[in-house]
Amino acid sequence: MVAPAIAGIDLFKIAGRSIAGWIPSFKTGATSHVRQPFCSQLEERLLLWLEYHPQVACYARGDIGPQFATTYRLPTPKHAPFAIGYAFEGKAHDYLPDVVGMLSSGTLFIAEAGMEDDKRGDRNLAKAEAARRLARLQRGVFWIGTERTLTRQRHYNLVFLHARRQRFPAFAEIALAVYALWPWGEVASVAEVASRLAHRWPATLVEAALWKVVADAAAAGHLLVDLERHTLDRQLPLALLPPAAPPLVPAPLPDTLLSAPDGMERAVPLASGTPVPGPTFDASTLPAQQRDHFYRNWRAVEHVLAGAPQTSVAAASGIPRSTLGRLVRRTRALGQIACVPRGTYARKTTMHPAFQECIRRLYVLPTRLSMTAIHEHTEMRQVAARLAADTGQAVILPSYDQVRRAVHRLTSEPELVAMREGAKALPRMRESPQAFALAIPAPALLTQVDAHALELYVVTPDGLAVTHRVHAAVLVCVKTAAIMGAVLA
Repeated sequence: MVAPAIAGIDLFKIAGRSIAGWIPSFKTGATSHVRQPFCSQLEERLLLWLEYHPQVACYARGDIGPQFATTYRLPTPKHAPFAIGYAFEGKAHDYLPDVVGMLSSGTLFIAEAGMEDDKRGDRNLAKAEAARRLARLQRGVFWIGTERTLTRQRHYNLVFLHARRQRFPAFAEIALAVYALWPWGEVASVAEVASRLAHRWPATLVEAALWKVVADAAAAGHLLVDLERHTLDRQLPLALLPPAAPPLVPAPLPDTLLSAPDGMERAVPLASGTPVPGPTFDASTLPAQQRDHFYRNWRAVEHVLAGAPQTSVAAASGIPRSTLGRLVRRTRALGQIACVPRGTYARKTTMHPAFQECIRRLYVLPTRLSMTAIHEHTEMRQVAARLAADTGQAVILPSYDQVRRAVHRLTSEPELVAMREGAKALPRMRESPQAFALAIPAPALLTQVDAHALELYVVTPDGLAVTHRVHAAVLVCVKTAAIMGAVLA
């Protein structure tokens, strides 16, 4: 098959801030392992899944070209880039799959990895249909790997095994002894087999050889253990199948994502307790437009945290998917305040820390200096002179605008404002009624009764003396100190 004349992509440029790197592959047709690049975590999972699939003979990236291969000293794949034509919205396009390879039967396979929500998009569904049709024409298969099918448990086990497949000089000799002392089909742990050979070689070499034997057996489909349920360690019982045994093949990846699984769109209740850190946020303090944006952001984040698909929530709320993902991450780290537009973002100042500390010290003085007084204070000049003496370079004093911005940042710290104004207690941040109620240790502590006695001579209008002592009981809110009721007797 002749690939269309289309340039490949630079994986590491499109990766951006996502996880990118290499894995050593033993299934490229070369005599030794060859690096295979990936530009996302799911692509890494897919490559390792193929590496340990016994029916995969060889594979290579389908979206890179000769220029990328030359730059990073990689063998150029045979049909790179492997372009597949497809139609979308009435226009012709070319699609470059993540991986193209050959099965042990000699047939073609095409594999793609990505987030399930993203792969359900209209354009990606059109790409998948074109790849699936081409694979069927070639009597091959098309696989789609997502976060549901490429599980973390299996991936971590494969990473553990793959890191131990490197050959070393004494491996061949130790491997022969391992096969002699560990019969095919016998269930034993690595620690148990290592103890049988501890007297012949160093313990580190024996264990390294054992794990390489196990990893090679897993790549051939002859390791008898469920990698989806168990975590590999020295004490886990394992069994090796003979080379002539039929290979154990993992569950195949799907070739389509057209139908959503049952319950995919149904949100599940939030877990008990506070789902995000920090107190709830009182949106009544925000302007109307900013308040509406906060409620929209928080509703979308709540749906995602409850289990709804991020793509559908983003489309329904009118928020870009990347923005919604960032909101979810920041809400998990900072709380509801992260959903307030520009509520947690601050521009980093370029002012020297010594000037910042001086402004902070002058701001909390009991004389309550103005911005101009802080800007022109002699301590600022003394700090500049000290910095100039330490660095040997002239130091420019901060401008009035820089001082104004620094003071403005300090006014957002309630503790400093209270110190500057000489307050007896620090002000409490406003919270929503729900957070206020949850912050009460016990309902009995919501209010408090204060009793007072007054020496007061009370006489009725007709001259009758009633009492010379008055008792007063006051009902006080323990949170706000507000008088909620009073009784005289």
